[in-house]
Amino acid sequence: MSWRQLGFGVLATIATACGDVATPRDVTCGAQPVAVLPNGGFDLPTPPWVQDPVAPALLCGAPRITPVNPPSAACLGGIDGTTQTLTQSVPLPEGAKTLTLSGQICIDTAETAAVDHDIVQFDVLDGANVVAALGKSTNQQGVAGCQFKPFTLTAPATSDPVTATLRIRSTLDANMPTSFYIDGLSLTVGCTP
Repeated sequence: MSWRQLGFGVLATIATACGDVATPRDVTCGAQPVAVLPNGGFDLPTPPWVQDPVAPALLCGAPRITPVNPPSAACLGGIDGTTQTLTQSVPLPEGAKTLTLSGQICIDTAETAAVDHDIVQFDVLDGANVVAALGKSTNQQGVAGCQFKPFTLTAPATSDPVTATLRIRSTLDANMPTSFYIDGLSLTVGCTP
């Protein structure tokens, strides 16, 4: 029997059945935003935060810093001329419209110029593609010595892959270092426009 003998209805049913196969989602949308970030306190061994480079360690605690939620916090920067990255895989619900990252940040800087020399950037990625550019903080928001302060960053989602990657990346210039300490993170996804 050829495809011509099948008739349009049967062919459409076969195509629909193949098109219905979808990767199941670990989280679903509701009326309220859904939290998707595991280990936002940087304290649990699993799931681990991926560190690049692996040395020096990008997670620290006392006596270097007193985390908001001890024993650990993200500890980026501090070394002139470096780029450091922490990443964590997160599930996204189908229909994701907005992503909101909140937490605590402490920016300890030796920079004195009113210029963005040292930057920490927060993005959600699907491979190399940016799903949501959440925002950044710079040496200009820091002081010599610091205290943790709350922050909230929100961005629209350009797509909703089954899983994405939260990336925290610090980039420092070659003079006067800045340290970015981050703790108590929460990433929520909203599905209503």
